[in-house]
Amino acid sequence: MIVAVCSLSGAPGVTSLATAVAACWPSTPLTVPVLVEADASGGDVASWYGIDLGREQKGLVPLAAASRVPVPVSAGAWAEAGVVNAVAAGSPVLDHAVELPGGLRVVAAPADPLEAGRAVAALAHNPALLRAGRVTVLDVGRAVPGSAGASLVRCADIVVVLADPGDVGHANRLRVCAPVLASLKEDGVRVGLAVAGTCPHPDQEVSRLFGLPVWACIPHDPAGAALVRGEHRPPTRLRDRWAAWRSQRRDPDGMEWMPLVKTAKSLAELCDDFSGLGLDGQGQNTTAVSAA
Repeated sequence: MIVAVCSLSGAPGVTSLATAVAACWPSTPLTVPVLVEADASGGDVASWYGIDLGREQKGLVPLAAASRVPVPVSAGAWAEAGVVNAVAAGSPVLDHAVELPGGLRVVAAPADPLEAGRAVAALAHNPALLRAGRVTVLDVGRAVPGSAGASLVRCADIVVVLADPGDVGHANRLRVCAPVLASLKEDGVRVGLAVAGTCPHPDQEVSRLFGLPVWACIPHDPAGAALVRGEHRPPTRLRDRWAAWRSQRRDPDGMEWMPLVKTAKSLAELCDDFSGLGLDGQGQNTTAVSAA
């Protein structure tokens, strides 16, 4: 399954949201979520975590090169054949991923936009490689219609559009791109909004205006955003300190006191439910996930 996270105007935290969703995905022995930075403007994760892609010989560029060869046997087929490490054997995406602290696997993009753009374009010619694993979360960044990133979006099963309807530019871009998003739904792709920023309109009105369900309301959470970037930043707001204390009494290793983590977990579970329900895009009721 491919879950694409993108924006239509700028990229208001697309990488942070995609990383958090992949990290919070409900994984199983045969469901190892992998984050793929497919942003043609360049990647951030390698810089955040100090990854030397050249030394590691992993990342988006080698994955794009591997997309030029036939996709190997799927992980499910390996498992049926009795291969013990079925996930790794059947997923070239995992072969090109590095493991971040905490266990998240990431195929990081180079920071150079020219190099990243070429890799995204090559991958867009053979996106079937992304299905060799069980769950691939794509960070597409800004999905410009007609671009290689937009081509990858069309290959996804679920598309999360991060937008700020309270911003005039974002709202106008959503209206202009409504036919493109509608065509995705007609092709059987589930499309929903993740609302960022301060929106003056309720979720139901946003859904009615743009013809898309609101799946998540992304909170302003500096501590959660810092955690996603690999930084440790203790909570400063009184309510955050109180929430952290209460949460850590129940689960010392838990991070759900952070609004961003809590929201990303709910969004990941929602997308995971979609993969199991097998409902078409037209029959989906609006589901809002929010954290304050």
